[in-house]
Amino acid sequence: MDGFVKRIFRNKKFDAKKLTDFGFKPEQSGFSLTKNIKDNQFELFFLIKDGNNIETRLVDRMTGELYTLHLVEAAEGAFVGDVREAYENTLNEIAEKCCFDTYFSSVQANRVCDLIKNKYGDAPEFLWDKFPGHGVFRNPLSKKWYAVILRVSGEKLDKNLKDEIEVLNIKLNCDEVQILLKKRGFYPAYHMNKKSWISILLSDIISDEGIMALIEKSHKFSIKG
Repeated sequence: MDGFVKRIFRNKKFDAKKLTDFGFKPEQSGFSLTKNIKDNQFELFFLIKDGNNIETRLVDRMTGELYTLHLVEAAEGAFVGDVREAYENTLNEIAEKCCFDTYFSSVQANRVCDLIKNKYGDAPEFLWDKFPGHGVFRNPLSKKWYAVILRVSGEKLDKNLKDEIEVLNIKLNCDEVQILLKKRGFYPAYHMNKKSWISILLSDIISDEGIMALIEKSHKFSIKG
């Protein structure tokens, strides 16, 4: 995959229905699309194989030859710049209309992430190279965190959880933290203040609606004043 594809489709997953609606054709091992770009001067071949393996080819329709200058960083000039822009815009359009974000491993973690983005407009920030699965949600106005999704060893929270898990850390009233800790799916906050933060296991024990109601409470702590 070239640099544009790697950057644009990082943390993206293709949706089969959206692909066919966009014009992709089902293949034996994936989907394919042929699309004219830059005023029909070039033909873009876009192939998805084995889920998320992407191959692209750009062909000059006049000569029938493969065009690659748009992928060469050192290549300059108005024409190659226009081709590069058209190529990038087309990839962005495919990503926007045919994919959904998949920042995390568990299905519920990704659903909650989408719900947070839809409600507050905040995408997760991945701040630590050593912990690529740790995503922080913060209020852009106050810069305060109100939710953190972490990928950790389950045994660190519960000796009965042998595999890696994903948990959501949120901030709540201290009294509510103590009440929730008595319920299934809630644990003392991993790596955060255990008096005012709590960890929620993201394995569909708690409904998305229930989690979002708690996130709303945590978000209020991030509002200035």
